[in-house]
Amino acid sequence: MGMCFLAFLAYWTMPGCKTCFLSAGRTKNRAGIARRDWIAQMLFSASATGSWLSSTTKAHADEVAKKRYLPAAELAQIVKRDIVERQFLATADFSQEIYDAACTFTDEIDTYQYDKFITGTKALFVGSESQVQLVGDVDVLKGGKELQFRFRETLAFNFPLVHPKVTLSGSCTLTRGDDGLIVGYREKWDQSVPEVLLTARL
Repeated sequence: MGMCFLAFLAYWTMPGCKTCFLSAGRTKNRAGIARRDWIAQMLFSASATGSWLSSTTKAHADEVAKKRYLPAAELAQIVKRDIVERQFLATADFSQEIYDAACTFTDEIDTYQYDKFITGTKALFVGSESQVQLVGDVDVLKGGKELQFRFRETLAFNFPLVHPKVTLSGSCTLTRGDDGLIVGYREKWDQSVPEVLLTARL
């Protein structure tokens, strides 16, 4: 669910973005700008008004009542519902009560903090036009310390006038802390970033 895809798609489809993209790439480390942030800033500037970036409610993970020490099988069922019913890989609409407030979300592009993952995903993907499929089941591993599942997804990006889509597949591992809450989310893709970009379509 790498947010950096949006920058690559903008590079090819939006006038003026090539220069912006190359400049941002050269100055990222020096400026200390989070990748997810500069992508959103770049695309905001490329739009006439930027109004297409939908407003999102900031996640307050530390204010959500947490469900600690759940049996691994029960946690797996909650995660399964989040994938199948709530499509959370594309919508960031998941059961926050089973995640630690300090949980980090990592894909093949970058690592995102809790609030950045939620607000960035909601702003950059069109959930109603995206589709996430659970391949198989949510498996319990390492005596309940980890959960793992495979997925196949089509992600629709939130451009001003069109919503280009890419398709990818892979696996996701969720790591639990000592209190049973999820402290780490790690995606691994079956395809390389260039291969995924080649699937882009309108």
